[in-house]
Amino acid sequence: MTGTMRPTQAERVTVMRSRLLDAAIEGLAETGYSGFSTNDVVRRAGVSRGALAHHFPTKADLVAAAAHRLVELRAAEFRARFAAIAPARRTVGKALDVLWTFFEDPSYQALLELMVAARSDNELRPVMAAGLRHAAEMTREVFAEAFPDLAESPFIGETLDAILAVYSGLAAQVALDGDAGGRHAAVRAVLKGALTLAVDTRPHEFTNRPTSRSTR
Repeated sequence: MTGTMRPTQAERVTVMRSRLLDAAIEGLAETGYSGFSTNDVVRRAGVSRGALAHHFPTKADLVAAAAHRLVELRAAEFRARFAAIAPARRTVGKALDVLWTFFEDPSYQALLELMVAARSDNELRPVMAAGLRHAAEMTREVFAEAFPDLAESPFIGETLDAILAVYSGLAAQVALDGDAGGRHAAVRAVLKGALTLAVDTRPHEFTNRPTSRSTR
């Protein structure tokens, strides 16, 4: 038998769903939720309306699935990008730089559009709320795995949640003014300092820290 293996039905379904969702995410990032339409998704994906309706019967189904895909892809990619950093270079500052790249990515603009739309969309709201909780949990897990001492730091969960909230706000501002004057970079530098301080103020360090400084 010399022919190549033909994709299974399940594989074809997966490929088609991914194609449609990628087109939806691209459209959301470019045109915003107000300009989002299933006709545009069909055009971008290069498929028939019947194919779209088969996989996502309603616009709400498509948008909810796109939101879920966005969060899942970002979570997996964050782990992969951070794992690619050489262990010797895995500093808190580097981790926050990697995290920020996701907020700079055009796909985050699509996520912002969905977050705003979810405020008045009863179907989308629980999807986005669950997705954002998952993204926050994943961020804490990655930082805890990379920096075990973080688990012992006071208020580390709240610190990371605050960083995510500020990054989200900065991303929205960047979309409007493009970081005029470098103000957003300065804010990120302050956040790096805050997280580094959280790591350096573990309770047990106050009793075990060398006293050489005080004897200078």
